[in-house]
Amino acid sequence: MTHNGNAAQDEQSAVADVAARALRACEQQFGRIPTSWVMISLATGRSNLYLAVNDAYCELTGYARGELNGGDFLGDIHPEDQPALETLIQGVMSGVTSLIRTEVRLVRKDGEIVHGDLNGSAIQPPTGHRYLAAFIEDISAAQQAQTEICRLRRELQQSRRLASLGHLVGGISHDFSNMLTVIANYASLIREEVMVAEATESSARWGPVRWDVEQIEDSADRARRLIKHMLAFARREEAAPVLVNVGQTVNEVTGLLSEVLGEHVPVVTRTGEGLWPVEADRAQLEQVIVNIAVNARDAMPGGGRVTVETANIDPANCAADPRDAADLAELLPGRYVGLRITDTGAGMNVLTAERAFEPFFTTKSGDQAAGLGLAAVRRFATQFGGKAWLRSEPGHGTTVTVMLPAVTEAGAAPAGHQGWAAEQTATVLVVDDNAAIRNVAHRVLASAGYLVLTAADGQEALGFLGDPERPVGLVLTDIVMPGMTGEAFATQAHALRPGLPVLFMSGYERQDVAEGWPAPETQFIAKPFTRAALLARVTQSLADRAGEDSSARPAEPARAERE
Repeated sequence: MTHNGNAAQDEQSAVADVAARALRACEQQFGRIPTSWVMISLATGRSNLYLAVNDAYCELTGYARGELNGGDFLGDIHPEDQPALETLIQGVMSGVTSLIRTEVRLVRKDGEIVHGDLNGSAIQPPTGHRYLAAFIEDISAAQQAQTEICRLRRELQQSRRLASLGHLVGGISHDFSNMLTVIANYASLIREEVMVAEATESSARWGPVRWDVEQIEDSADRARRLIKHMLAFARREEAAPVLVNVGQTVNEVTGLLSEVLGEHVPVVTRTGEGLWPVEADRAQLEQVIVNIAVNARDAMPGGGRVTVETANIDPANCAADPRDAADLAELLPGRYVGLRITDTGAGMNVLTAERAFEPFFTTKSGDQAAGLGLAAVRRFATQFGGKAWLRSEPGHGTTVTVMLPAVTEAGAAPAGHQGWAAEQTATVLVVDDNAAIRNVAHRVLASAGYLVLTAADGQEALGFLGDPERPVGLVLTDIVMPGMTGEAFATQAHALRPGLPVLFMSGYERQDVAEGWPAPETQFIAKPFTRAALLARVTQSLADRAGEDSSARPAEPARAERE
């Protein structure tokens, strides 16, 4: 604000006196005016100067009367609003109009911005030049409310877009899951045969073939993880907590990070020795690592480095970085496994860092991001009893830390079933409308010694179950099928054979299926599944019913029924 300390010209002083007397007379008649009132000179060469203000205007701007009188009114307006307001005032001075109504932003003495609604009219005193008398109403609260409404509308639009994306990804992932299931399981069968040939015939000849097949299996597994990442990004998935080695997960996801981040952002990993296990959803943990790394990449458009570190942390018995002390103090007593990802990017100021974990908050413009990456990180950490935080400084990069409770030995889950139990020869009925899935499941189960029946739909499968001469120890059925859902089929199957184990499978997610999805406690395996995973689940399901169903007794492999 520019203030004029010189004495005003006599004529201008007279106008100021008239304006001041008018203000005092008004206040004497009506009492203290709560709305800000200001009188501004319209004299040529001395326009926009303060002539008089009331107490409310002083409170609004933070200036005393003595600091304002004779000063430049436009100097207290936000620079971006000055040109438009000056044009309106020029219109009053030239006689084009005698009224002004507009919204302006006032800059208070302390630098705070106040949103105001200005209503002014030109006044012609008995002597001297005209002046502008204006009321300015503080509308900051209304403006903030409008801003909040706009923000909520944007969030709603983002949510709808994510919901649509989720439905699209769900449908695509279903078809890809079926294809990957076929690819991965046939590759596994071929690798086993090649390994036999390598051991009995020629290692030099069959060794390269085995390596080729292993690359197919590895690519199928990476494609499966990519589908999980897509689903996790498009919508929230229900957690499937298992015992997880954080260091092993970091090592496995590093290859994906290299592809996502690009050659200009190398990834350095430092994995602690003897990491304690944690209980978490493995797919979500992988997505957390990817989310943080992608944020780091975006903060380094010219290139940089991402460092991923893991370590055992016992807050009560370790010397922590003083900058992490406050966050560590908020953790419940116990042992934790820490995941820390650091970048060499631009960093954040304090205000941005404080909001970084807020849903839909993003510093990226347009549609570059939904602002859900770090919000998902904090949700993941909290969901599994831990905590996530970050520290950042402009020009010095950002470090995101995720702490997950370690599983104590007493609470550790028992070791899972080892091997594929090839001696099991119970009969498994495979029900799926996809012929490729039926064929590959038949091959995998038969190669492990099981007798296998296949059916293209629930009605055909019920025909097998209605024949008492056909022993069936387990049903492996798809959930979404034409004519009859897996749940409806299982209900009728249990009516024919009470206690028959049913293992459901699907390439869809629960939220993608409007009806027909079985209860959460039922046995389920998600497509795409590996050969080992399928055999482990089938073996476990049969073991849970061992001795309860006579159809689960061993049979001779020579009697295997094939499609």
